[in-house]
Amino acid sequence: MKDYASMSDFEINVAVFEALHGGAPDYKEGDCGAMILISYEGDVVSGDAVEMEVERGLFNPCNNLADAWPIITENRISIIHLDDNECGCRGDGDKSSCRAINSNALRCAMIVFLMMKEREND
Repeated sequence: MKDYASMSDFEINVAVFEALHGGAPDYKEGDCGAMILISYEGDVVSGDAVEMEVERGLFNPCNNLADAWPIITENRISIIHLDDNECGCRGDGDKSSCRAINSNALRCAMIVFLMMKEREND
């Protein structure tokens, strides 16, 4: 099992995107670990051909509920408040399910999602 706790939000976001879609288009890191999806388009500026980077969207399930919630519900990931600073997450609802603890509930849920995907591939 990978050490997801040592990964940045950006690294987790990229891994979640790749697990969902079987890979990723071009991207770069944005604010708060967001994955900025980009593409390149050609244009002519002052008679010269140039390639311009175009932002196509953001993906940030570690910090954006709109990105995380479909993953959480589809994979039956539970989030439990443990104390003032931590949340616990568990997947699949059985005693041997994947579990994680983190101060960020969405990040915690994405770690559990990645652990579940890793187990599926074992």
